[in-house]
Amino acid sequence: MRAGFTVLPGVYDALVGPLMRWGGLTDRQVPQHEGAVFAPDPAGEAVRGGWLPDLPHLARTISNTATSAVIAGAAALRRLR
Repeated sequence: MRAGFTVLPGVYDALVGPLMRWGGLTDRQVPQHEGAVFAPDPAGEAVRGGWLPDLPHLARTISNTATSAVIAGAAALRRLR
């Protein structure tokens, strides 16, 4: 989704609304419940909840990518000399 928005923002804007209505929304009725404000769901209590990236893994990935870029840059400079 991010690549689509970055590369073709006009196409993305034209497609995302209809696709969300088609695949992401429903007319199905939801039974009445207390919600999560007055009666929290113990099963749903987590530090991350799956919405945020795994920061240590993300940091390792960035570090590995930066290291690879430095090595490739050094090799390219060495060939130019």
